[in-house]
Amino acid sequence: MLRVDAENLPWLKGVVEAKGWPTRSMVGEDASRAAWLLVQHADRDPAFQRHCLELLTAAAVEGEVGRQEVAYLTDRVYLAEGRRQVYGTQVTARDGRWVPRSLRDPDTVDERRAAIGLKPLQDYLAEFHDPPAPNVLPYHQCGTSIEFWTPEPGEQVQLTCPSCSWVTTISINPQ
Repeated sequence: MLRVDAENLPWLKGVVEAKGWPTRSMVGEDASRAAWLLVQHADRDPAFQRHCLELLTAAAVEGEVGRQEVAYLTDRVYLAEGRRQVYGTQVTARDGRWVPRSLRDPDTVDERRAAIGLKPLQDYLAEFHDPPAPNVLPYHQCGTSIEFWTPEPGEQVQLTCPSCSWVTTISINPQ
């Protein structure tokens, strides 16, 4: 998927530059959604994602793209900018379950989701059928594997080998 996205993203950038966002009335529902999906996964180009979010937001006002697509890209862009997501569409694995990544005002998230036609957060999380498994870091010095959950950007997780007490820290740099 990453290879296909990387091959198609330059083409989409050219389309957006020349014609603006490929809306439903311009290219049809399927093609417009495919363009959104490319942008949604263009995490290596956050400036392009931000630009497209502005175009999508304007197109949604005109009914030319779905409000849900705007919500998903909003959350993706906000997280990349170090902000909290609004709708809880981006999830991560924690302690054997799926949870939303950094979320603004969790107590009112379902109201925001309902306003744009998304199901309640707990129903959305229930769609992730397979329980997540922790990451495994093999420590070659003693042959032990250390399990851990991926930290959020900016967080650090200290790992200790249960066999030999070797300690290391894992962190994800903010984007």
